[in-house]
Amino acid sequence: MADPHIKEKLDAWDKISIIVYRTGIVLSGVALITLAAQQLFYPYWFKHIVLFLALGSIFQAATLHIYMKSVRTILVAATWIGIWLLTLSFTVTNIWLAYFALGGFFVTHAGLAYKESFCFSLFIIKFVPIILVVTWFLIVLSHSEIASVCLLLVGGLYLYMGWEKVNMPLHFDLGDRTKYEN
Repeated sequence: MADPHIKEKLDAWDKISIIVYRTGIVLSGVALITLAAQQLFYPYWFKHIVLFLALGSIFQAATLHIYMKSVRTILVAATWIGIWLLTLSFTVTNIWLAYFALGGFFVTHAGLAYKESFCFSLFIIKFVPIILVVTWFLIVLSHSEIASVCLLLVGGLYLYMGWEKVNMPLHFDLGDRTKYEN
């Protein structure tokens, strides 16, 4: 996680990775809101919407700027396991694999929302991990109406974070390079 008061010199790769990360936040917000609509109106499109959420997860996990190597590894691995499970769910047409894939993406989104909560003054962002866990169980237990409300809330918070991130200087996302574990 970055220190906004430290301004590292950014090269082209740094700028690209930060822009891709921020794009992933916005994509995830849109995907979560789309998943909320899917829960209410389009029950057969679940895996397709989760695929859209996977794209947002990939963008964020692939360009993650977190100092602790163990946390980075967990968040990136959750996305890759989710991608593997989602791919497998399309191959063998198993909805449970898609549910577990969604859980993997939610792990990544929960961790990143918690990380980003330190950048924003909006306290409710710290509750996104809890809301995502509850939402996952609601989706699995077919409580679509309540799950869609939770997804709308989290999607709205993700879009808020995305909007705020887009308006921040790029160096805010990188911070002090000497603090990163190799």
